[in-house]
Amino acid sequence: MLGVNLLFAGFALTLNGMSYYFKVDDRAKGISNILVGIVIAINAIFQTSQATDHITFGFSAAMWMFALNYIIIAAHTLLKSENWKVFGVYSLFASVVSFTFAWDSIMADDVLWVMVYLWAMWGVLWAQSFLAILAGIKAVDKFSPHVLILNGVASTFVPGLLMLLDYL
Repeated sequence: MLGVNLLFAGFALTLNGMSYYFKVDDRAKGISNILVGIVIAINAIFQTSQATDHITFGFSAAMWMFALNYIIIAAHTLLKSENWKVFGVYSLFASVVSFTFAWDSIMADDVLWVMVYLWAMWGVLWAQSFLAILAGIKAVDKFSPHVLILNGVASTFVPGLLMLLDYL
C-alpha cells in the first residue's frame, strides 16, 4: 500500500510544482489533490492498523500527513482561497514531525538511511511552505516549484515505484 500511496503523492507533488510553470485548471488541480488525499487516507487506515513497529508506524504517520496535506491544498484551490495561512501552519507542524522522524531514524540502532533521506526531504518540502507562507520569506517561494517537483520524483514517485517492484 505504501508504494501506491507514494506514487499518488508523487503525481500530486509534481502536478502542483508544474502548475508554477504552466496554467493548470484550478478545478482539475483541486479535484486531483482531493482524490489523491482520499486514496492516501484510505490506505493509511490499513497501514496504521497493520503497523508493528516505530518504522511502519512512522510510514503510517507520513501517509496521514500527506493525506491531510492534499485535502488542505484541494480545499484552498477549490475555494479559491487567497489566504493560505492554514496550509502554512500545517506545514510548520508537518516539517517538525518530519525532521523528528528523520532524527529518530538516525538515532536507531539499525539506521535505515533511506528513511533518513525520505523524512528529511519531506521536512524540507513542508519547511519551505511554512517559510514562504507564514514567515513571509518570499525568496523561498522561487524555489517552491523545484522543491515540489524534486520531492514528487525523488522522494515519492521513485521510492513508490521501487517498493511496488520489490526493490525497496
